[in-house]
Amino acid sequence: MHVFDAQLIESLIIASLAGGLLGIEREIGKKVVAGTRTFMLTSLMGALSVNISQSLGSELFLACVTLGVALIALFIGVVKNFLIEDIGITTLVAYVLAFMIGIIIGAGFALQGVAVSILVAVILAGKRYSQALSKAMSFREMTNALEFGLVAFVLYPLLPDAAIDPYGLINPRTLIFVVIVVSTIGFAGFLALRWFGAELALPVTGALGALVNSQATVGALASRVKEDTSLEKPALQGILLASGVALLRSLLIAALLSQAVGKEMLLPMLGMALVSVLPARIRVEREALRGKKLELALPFAIVPALKFALLFTAITALAKLVQSYGDLGLYPAAFFAGFVSSGAVVASFASLAAQGELSASVAANCAVLSAIASVLSKIALIKVSGTPMLAAKVMKYYSLAIAAGVALILLKTYLPLS
Repeated sequence: MHVFDAQLIESLIIASLAGGLLGIEREIGKKVVAGTRTFMLTSLMGALSVNISQSLGSELFLACVTLGVALIALFIGVVKNFLIEDIGITTLVAYVLAFMIGIIIGAGFALQGVAVSILVAVILAGKRYSQALSKAMSFREMTNALEFGLVAFVLYPLLPDAAIDPYGLINPRTLIFVVIVVSTIGFAGFLALRWFGAELALPVTGALGALVNSQATVGALASRVKEDTSLEKPALQGILLASGVALLRSLLIAALLSQAVGKEMLLPMLGMALVSVLPARIRVEREALRGKKLELALPFAIVPALKFALLFTAITALAKLVQSYGDLGLYPAAFFAGFVSSGAVVASFASLAAQGELSASVAANCAVLSAIASVLSKIALIKVSGTPMLAAKVMKYYSLAIAAGVALILLKTYLPLS
């Protein structure tokens, strides 16, 4: 007497739906050899083959079916590439994966099988975006990204998680982790800038460029005004947005390295960012860069990463040296170091707080002071790269942002809101 196997029916239904997801993606907007029904049947066959093999107590049946699926995939490839002249093997790989997804679900791992199906569908649907990205990035930039990938995913796990110098300053794993965090944020902005192109409205270009390098972005925007004064208004908007985004970037870096420091920095950094951005009054205008791109270095390149690592180490050493004379000495040290690299200061002090060597409140105040110094350094940069009138307008708005930051630091220190 045969018993109705509800679990088998459930796995077959899930397998067919998971395979159908891949088939739907393959059918959208194009003529295909293997469509939704074929993919559904293939996944169904995978799930059913596992069940039959288990019932027979032999893996020979599953092996034979797998060979048959391979032959069908070969037939699909011949038809696709030679008869309808649709060159490519993506559909063949997806077809084999549909069968494997059916096997996974049939073996009792329904959730994992569905997850794989969704992941494969996302990869297939992302063809247009991956092609655009490969066209946007140069070979050198792609090589630099791959080199950094080796550092992040191969070298980083192998590094010791302990200080390697007698003064306890250099922890290789911590150092590389900080560089990865900062570079990843910058890389996101770099990709966005390349994705949409530099021929964007100046304000949007400023916001995206600040994720990569706010100093370089502000300098580039200021130089455009020096070349063409009619671009002063949109360039000013871009500079204000760049400053606001740079402040939020520093806040994100701190929060990723130490949640406690990020929480302490939240109020003053958000206040400064809002005061910086609100006067921009962004409008949807097509003020283009007129063919001139913002030349920003790829954050994943090894040389910029090494420079940041050296700055991070130097600032950490300075902070530990000054701390031996009391926490009050940390504030001027952080402020003046902020003129060199606010990002390195934020990362250094957040890292020290995460290691328990500095209180979150002191680290946050030092990080905010370095951000204020970075804002001041941009004024000098605009005076050199841009025009006196642009510098005067920027100074007016930056003064309000700095005043807001100082006021919020004092409010947080003397009137804690917790």
